[in-house]
Amino acid sequence: MTKLTERDWTFDPVKGEIISSRTGKPISFQTNDGGYQATTVKFRGHRVRVLRHRAVYIAGACRTFKDLPTDFDLQVDHINGDLTDCRFENLRLITARENNRPQSGYLLRLFGTDEVARLRERYAKGVSTQEMAKEYGVSRSTIWRLVTRRTYKEVP
Repeated sequence: MTKLTERDWTFDPVKGEIISSRTGKPISFQTNDGGYQATTVKFRGHRVRVLRHRAVYIAGACRTFKDLPTDFDLQVDHINGDLTDCRFENLRLITARENNRPQSGYLLRLFGTDEVARLRERYAKGVSTQEMAKEYGVSRSTIWRLVTRRTYKEVP
């Protein structure tokens, strides 16, 4: 937000680009392992990671710091599910719960209800998260969050 309010950056809502006021060129973003585009900037002497879709949403929706959402449960969603499409019209602010539903742009669900129940049952019987992660081709932390009910909380 500081880069925007101090006019170091401007944005193009149609292209979904953040523009450097100094060079007049779009800021370079790299795609991370999760498919999101990010860049690193210096802020008060610290290196900070900035996600492109969040920067574009803030630039389009907030004129001052007072306009920033204060609910930490809110997330910026890509309406069409394409994480590289950061046009302002393709972004919306929704709750984490809404963002995890099939009708949100990006479907985060990897497992069905029955599969989640089976994984939790196996974990309770002593099968390691590492073993199940290897079987399913996901990270151990994904399985750990699932079996400890950090994710899929609605599944019994």
